[in-house]
Amino acid sequence: MSLGEKVAACFSVEGITEIYPGSVPITDLSEIFGTPGHILAIRGDEACADELGELRHWASPKMWLYQKQIEEVREHLRLFQKHKLFDGVGFSGLEAVAFHAHRIGREAVVVMPREMVVDSDFFKRYGVEVIYADAPAEQGYVEKQKEILHQRGSELVLLDQAKWGAHATAPIGNNVVRQLEEKGIIPHFTFWCIASGSNLYGIGAKIKQRFPSAETVVVEPERYRTIDPGLDLSSPSKVRAFAEEKIDSYILVGWDKREPKKYAPPLHFSHPNLYLLHLWKHTGNLGFDETVGVPMDEALRVQQYLKEKNPAFHWTETTALALVSAIEKAGEGMNVMVMVYGKHRERQMNYKD
Repeated sequence: MSLGEKVAACFSVEGITEIYPGSVPITDLSEIFGTPGHILAIRGDEACADELGELRHWASPKMWLYQKQIEEVREHLRLFQKHKLFDGVGFSGLEAVAFHAHRIGREAVVVMPREMVVDSDFFKRYGVEVIYADAPAEQGYVEKQKEILHQRGSELVLLDQAKWGAHATAPIGNNVVRQLEEKGIIPHFTFWCIASGSNLYGIGAKIKQRFPSAETVVVEPERYRTIDPGLDLSSPSKVRAFAEEKIDSYILVGWDKREPKKYAPPLHFSHPNLYLLHLWKHTGNLGFDETVGVPMDEALRVQQYLKEKNPAFHWTETTALALVSAIEKAGEGMNVMVMVYGKHRERQMNYKD
């Protein structure tokens, strides 16, 4: 089986029928924004919230993902009592790994982009070893994971959220579909941001499977688009060529010289996730219908407006990014869905060498 075939199998969720048994709240924001169409927000900021207790502010969709992933490796954990959990993560992934590892009494090792600054002493309390990449952004993140697996793979349990995330979140998608059916609401559009793609290809794919007429849209910061806005998404040959070119050039040169303005994506500045590129190269299909670039100023205005209307809805910039396009469609009477990626929290970033 080729690499592309293996990756495609990991992202295939059509046959997953399991429905997540826990709470997956969905909030309608149409009254807040005064739209005739529904704006249904999948509350990732409430994922595993009851279990989190005083760490409730850590809630994000990654909590659902790693809850499932650790279930999937439980037999390995039983056989190898001293092995540590391992993955590459961003901020929310770090917190999810820390929480679930601590819950089952395991230590963890994580690789993070060199630009992300965390309180290392704090995470030591949760048995997490944080290793930073050497090269910038997505390039360094991938290279450092390969290095650690080569050096220490025999003592680690690879969770590999970028590869198995869609499988982990598909049951959440089935839960969402069931709620939509109960409410009698048919979505016209769903809007997603994309990093590892776990929410898009897990939850989003299950919504698309049940409601095939719904348009699936990926939203990116206008200044840092990783998918060529001129790419013909309907052309398998052009999609494959795009993916192949990105795979062959997965090195960032001089990007540090572009000073981020107000907000920049924490990991993917130039290239989509490497697994996604191999998926697209194999299938010639991105798995969504459209890409949109949104100015961050617009997203930040939406974020501030929501905070003023309801402080409980002070969500991440990523969430606000998707909401900009969702609000526009809901204003036209369409029913739309977005993912809430977590509470807004100030994060320390270092874009310099």
